[in-house]
Amino acid sequence: MSYVLSAAKLQTYHRCPRAYYFRYERRLDGSSFFGSAALGTSLHQALAQIYQDWHYQDSIPRLDWIEYCWNQQIGDLSSNQIAEGRAILRRYYYSFIVSQSAMRRRSRLRGASKDQCRLKT
Repeated sequence: MSYVLSAAKLQTYHRCPRAYYFRYERRLDGSSFFGSAALGTSLHQALAQIYQDWHYQDSIPRLDWIEYCWNQQIGDLSSNQIAEGRAILRRYYYSFIVSQSAMRRRSRLRGASKDQCRLKT
C-alpha cells in the first residue's frame, strides 16, 4: 500500500503534527475539527479589547468585563458559537488572568520610592 505525500501534507505536519494526524490520518474535515474562522476572529478581537481597554490601575479585571468584551464581538455568530466562545474565554480568564499574581500586585517604577509613586490630589 502506497502513501502519497504532498507539499501541503508536509507543511501541515511541520506546523503541527497533531493537526496533520486529525486531517490526513483521521480524515476529519478542517472546519469540524478547527471550528469556525469567525469564532476565532471574534475571540481574538475580544481578547484585544480586554487588554486594550482594561484599566491597569485595577488590580485584576472582573469576569463581567470579559463577558462585556465578548458580547461586543459576537456579531454574526450562531448561538452555539457564542456559547463556545464564552466558555473558552471563561477558561482563559481562570487559567491566565486570575492566576497571574503579577496582575494582582501594584507595580512601582524602578528606583522610585513609595512617596514618589503616590499621586498628589
